[in-house]
Parts: sequence; C-alpha cells; structure tokens
Amino acid sequence: MSETDRATITKLARAARGGLVSTAIARSVLEQPSNVVASRLSSLVKRGWLARARRGLYLVLPLEARAGSQVAEDPWILAAMTFSPAYIGGWSAAEHWGLTEQLFRSTMVVTAANIRSSRTQLLGHKFRLFKVPQSRMSDTVLVWRGTEKVAVSTPERTIADCLSSPELSGGIRHLSDMLLEFEKTSGRDLNEILEVLVRLRNGAALKRFGYLVESLWPDRRELMNDIGKSLTTGYVRLDPTVKGRGPLVSRWRLWINVTLQRQAG
Repeated sequence: MSETDRATITKLARAARGGLVSTAIARSVLEQPSNVVASRLSSLVKRGWLARARRGLYLVLPLEARAGSQVAEDPWILAAMTFSPAYIGGWSAAEHWGLTEQLFRSTMVVTAANIRSSRTQLLGHKFRLFKVPQSRMSDTVLVWRGTEKVAVSTPERTIADCLSSPELSGGIRHLSDMLLEFEKTSGRDLNEILEVLVRLRNGAALKRFGYLVESLWPDRRELMNDIGKSLTTGYVRLDPTVKGRGPLVSRWRLWINVTLQRQAG
C-alpha cells in the first residue's frame, strides 16, 4: 500500500460510523472533487481496502484485516445508513427492550425508503425490511450503539407495529408473549399501546389488540371497552401470516386462525 493510500484509509477510518463511510463523508474528509473521490473509492474497493455495501456506502476494512473479511461491526448502524429514513423495529426492537427471548437471525428494519425486496444481506448481516409511509416514521428513540446513535421504536410502538403486521414479531404467538412481558414491566401501561394505535388509525391492529387483551387479561373490561370504541368495520385474520380463517369472533371482528397457548398469570 502506498503512503497516499494509507493516509486516505486512515482519514476514512477516523470519519467512519461503525466502520462505514458514505461518499458524502469521503468528499468532506478528503476535500477533493466528487469525480476524484469516486475514482479513489473505486480503486480502494478493487484492491480490497474497502468493501462496497451499496451505492455510495462503503465498509472501511482494518489495515490488518484478512482478505474476504468484509463484515460490518454493527447491523443496526449499517441499517441506519443503508435504509434511511428507517428505525429498528419488530422483533429486533423487542429484543432490545427485553420483550422477547426469541432469537432471530436477521435484523428487522422499518423503512420509508424505496426497497426492492423485503429480505437482503449486506456485509455479513441479514435484514428483514418492512416498508411504511414517511408519515409513520414516529414514536422512536435514539439509542447508543458504540459511538453512534440509532433510532429504535419505543416499546409501545414496537407492539403497535406488530399488532398491525404480526410478521414483524414472527407471528401472533410471539406477539402474545411480547404483550405479557410488556405488561409485567413496571412503568409500562397497556393503555399507552391503545393511544398509539388510535393515533395511527389502524383498525386491524385494534381488533387484534382487543382480542389479545380479552384472552390474556379478561378482567381488563375498561380497557376492552375503550378499544371497542375505536373499532372499524370489516373482518381480518388474527394472524395474516397463517392461511385459513378459523372461527369468527364477531365482538372483535376477527377470524381466529391461530390458537394462543399462553395466558397471563
């Protein structure tokens, strides 16, 4: 490696976020025209000093890295830089907040960016992507990942997203377990989930929430009555990831196509 290349890699590594550097960052630290920076980055990729994550985003490989060692340090930082605007949600947020002990092999990312596929793999990490409108990019907090901050859905928004689309939790049974863990934690209130759902105006999620509350906490009549006030017309499946309808529960306007196994203690 030439002294010029070594100096370039050192500058990029210092400016990188979780080992990742964008072309915008590279232009800033190298202080060169866009075409020169693009040519320099391309050359470093070809010689194995950078790994291309996607167009405009690169992983800076340590100088001592072995050939083929192209794995990003943190999938959350990689997701934030690749799929922005985005936040970590679903089962990944649930793991972060202690709502599940289930281990998932991929990181769940909720994004308003244009995506071609709901599944992708970048720099040694697997991602599940869930597309939402820009208007639904709310109810998040920033958490530290090393020296970087990444947006993750709040516990209440995590549950609300999973009620809207149970696939984000790995299915309705996992979501049922998440609700139980949520309710057990001091300072958390099921009514706050209802507030999020009402604000999002998600009728299907409200129906699932009402049924799960009734199944897990049959004595929470006031909460069930409040949920019932916001129900929309039409019928949906309890778990849309499972084929078939099952019996109909007219009160919640749900086809119960999955049997819940756990109940609140």
